[in-house]
Amino acid sequence: MNTEGLADLGRRLAAEGRFVDAGLIFEHVTALNPSDLAAHRGLVTALGGQGRSLEALRRLQAMRDLQPDTEALLADIREQSGPAIALYNAHLAAGEVEKAEPYAAILAELAPQSGAMLGAALACNQALGRNEAAERYARALLQVEPDNAAALAVLGTPVTPEAEIAAKMAAALSPDNGLHPLIRLRDIHDVSSLILCRPLTPASEAQVEVLLAAARDLEVETEPGSEWEGWVKHYRLLLASIDLAAIRNPAPASAEPELIYCSASGAPLTREDLRATADRLDARAVFFAAADEAYVDLYARWYALSVLKYCDAPCLIVIHVIGGADRLAEIARRVGVDDPRLVFSADRFDAGAVKTLVHDAPPKGLIAKPVAHFQSVRFLRLGGLLEDLNRPIFVSDIDLLLQRGVTDLLDRAAGDDVMFNENEGSWNAGSRLTANLVLVNPTANAVKLSHFLKRYLEVQLAGAEVTRWIDQVSLILARHHIEKHGENVRLGYFDTTSDINNVMYPTYVAHPFRFLSLFHGFDTSSLEGDPRVAG
Repeated sequence: MNTEGLADLGRRLAAEGRFVDAGLIFEHVTALNPSDLAAHRGLVTALGGQGRSLEALRRLQAMRDLQPDTEALLADIREQSGPAIALYNAHLAAGEVEKAEPYAAILAELAPQSGAMLGAALACNQALGRNEAAERYARALLQVEPDNAAALAVLGTPVTPEAEIAAKMAAALSPDNGLHPLIRLRDIHDVSSLILCRPLTPASEAQVEVLLAAARDLEVETEPGSEWEGWVKHYRLLLASIDLAAIRNPAPASAEPELIYCSASGAPLTREDLRATADRLDARAVFFAAADEAYVDLYARWYALSVLKYCDAPCLIVIHVIGGADRLAEIARRVGVDDPRLVFSADRFDAGAVKTLVHDAPPKGLIAKPVAHFQSVRFLRLGGLLEDLNRPIFVSDIDLLLQRGVTDLLDRAAGDDVMFNENEGSWNAGSRLTANLVLVNPTANAVKLSHFLKRYLEVQLAGAEVTRWIDQVSLILARHHIEKHGENVRLGYFDTTSDINNVMYPTYVAHPFRFLSLFHGFDTSSLEGDPRVAG
């Protein structure tokens, strides 16, 4: 039977947007002439025009049996896939996994080389408890992505960290993953962080290089001044702070700036006096914190008194006042703790002269003060202090309290080059190693770490823009640096259930931690007059 006239009518109706009428015509034509591919294609267009995407895809599935050349159907599959994916996502957002699954299943069948579609079908069937179907999709997915972590897990194959990273990297870099460019940028950052939180190998370094290059080439358009623009800035600065060349290359020592010193009572000291004080005290440990004058006024007294009260080993406390060289004696006297175990140092840092813009994640965004510079000073000055005093140094935030002795901790760390505060709950390179506390022993490897920190931070802080997390990024890169350049490196880690808290507390109550970090927003009035703090 000649159905060309009917088919032509159907095409004219579809062109007028009368998809229901066109669909009726093409259903009739395909029933009369089941091998008419053009009529089937017309029916697909009519169904898609009515929003019946699932039926349109199923018709394409039937056409594949009539058309051995699958390539000829690719344009039709792409055209219908977009609306189908949108409906799939809408069902998922509404928690309707059972309604979403047929879309994932048909898309996976029409695009059997698409890891994204196979993964979607796998996830839906897992959620629905359809184990046999999930295993079938898992096997198909492994043909496309041999290291896919989700598929390996379904089939009971141990998922190695390498496999997980490879799968996430492939998903982040896929140009057809349908994600907004900002989400792709975030995923690139997250995979890069995942790699940096683990030991580096030549292969994983190469992965980071690929990810960084992809981030640089990725165009992300956002509304100026919007929160999305802030997130783009946040992720780009974090990615820009990953300096593989700095990790790979040796970091030689550089000149230390001239510093000013004074006693707790404000009496002037020299660098030689500082060494002599440590020797006279026979200090077993040095407590070192650095802050601007405002933070010294706010926290230094509590910090110093808590160390003096609870430290059970001979010690020296060095508080560095950023930019306080001209007023150091006055600032020291204002702290009001006159004890020979406390000394002050200062530099001539001029916060007002800093042109580098410091950005935090939204909603904070651009920060008026150069907080990245303030946070980094203790690591910039660490090498000089380590050389001068040749003793174990607790490098910390100034908003920290000591609540019990450290002799057992020093004994435990005696064989380590460095002891870090590792936040194992974070896989973000900017927060994996928390900068609020580091213990550095006077070893050759620790000296290399201090040289790296100084060189790296000086470069980063001199740029046009910097992330406010740069001090913590510097620590994770420094760890990789000494692992690459050190000899017989030994790294220790604080016990985050007893040595130092990585949980924020709003006020002071009885806490089990040896060092209590007050963090931003802590209510300092809860410390006043409490005998557990400093007496």
